[in-house]
Amino acid sequence: MILPNQVSLIIPTYNRQKISLQTLQYLKQQSISGFEVILVDQTASNDNDLQNFKNDVFKYKYLKITETGLPNARNVGVENAKGNILVFIDDDSIPDSKLIQSYMNIFNDFEKDKCCIGGRVFEKNTTIFREKNSIIGGWITWYGKTLKNFDTDKSGECEWAPGGNFCLTKNLFIEAGGFDPNFIGTAVMEDGDFGYAVRKIGGKVYYYPEPIIEHLRIPTGGVRQKNPAEGMFYRAHNTVYFFRKYGRRRFLCFVFVYLNGIAMKEWIKQKHGLSSFIWTWIGFYKGLVTKLNK
Repeated sequence: MILPNQVSLIIPTYNRQKISLQTLQYLKQQSISGFEVILVDQTASNDNDLQNFKNDVFKYKYLKITETGLPNARNVGVENAKGNILVFIDDDSIPDSKLIQSYMNIFNDFEKDKCCIGGRVFEKNTTIFREKNSIIGGWITWYGKTLKNFDTDKSGECEWAPGGNFCLTKNLFIEAGGFDPNFIGTAVMEDGDFGYAVRKIGGKVYYYPEPIIEHLRIPTGGVRQKNPAEGMFYRAHNTVYFFRKYGRRRFLCFVFVYLNGIAMKEWIKQKHGLSSFIWTWIGFYKGLVTKLNK
C-alpha cells in the first residue's frame, strides 16, 4: 500500500516564476496531504515567493540550478526526491484535486515496478492532446511524427507518456537512465525517448485517464522560442538524434522529407519565414553529429 509520504511530485520551471507559484497554489487543493513537491527553478533571477513558499498540505523543496534544459531539470528533481513514486507535471498546469490520489490508486492496483503511467492532459478550446481518436497514449511513426491521444476515457498500453503528466517508480527511472540531456531546446521528443528507454529495459508504458492535468500553454518562458522558426532547429535535431539512438538510420531520408514538409506548411501559413528551412537543415546536420548518450 502506497502512502502519500512515498510520493514526490517534480515541477521544472524556467522564466515562469509567477505561473509556478500559481501551480503550487493549485496543489494545495489536493484531496490528500503529506506528499513531497520539488520545484526545480532554472531562472537566472530570484523569486522570494517561490523560495519561501509555505503550506500545510505538502512538503515543499525549492531547488535553484544554473544549467538550463528540461531533461536536466527533471533529473535533478529525481536526485533530490525522497519518495519512490515520482510524479511529473509542467509549471503551467492546473492539476485535478485527485491527481496524486489517482496515481496512488493505479499503482496500488497492479504490479508497478516496471510500469510508467501517463495521465490525461487537455487544453481548453483545442484538441492538441487528442490528435488521433483511434489511438491511446503516445506513439512515434516510422518517419518521425509524434502521434498522441492523452484526452480519452480509454486506457491502454502505448509507447510514451506525456512529459507534463506521468508517474513511475524512482527505481525504474534510474534503471531507464533518466532523461537524456541531448534533447535540447524545446526538448521535443524527450518524452518519447524516455518511453522508449523504459520499454528497452523490459518496462511498459500505459495511459490512464484518471490522473488529470489542464495544460495552460503559457506563450512565454519555459521552452517557448522568441523566434518560432528557430524551433525547427530543435525539432530536427531531436528527431534525427532519436532515430540514430534507436537504430533507425535507414529512415532518416524520410525524416528529412517530413521535417521540410513541416517547414513548408508553416511557411505557407505565414507562421514562419524561409529561415525555418535553414534552421531545419542545420538542426538535421547537428542531430547527425551529436554524440549518442546510450
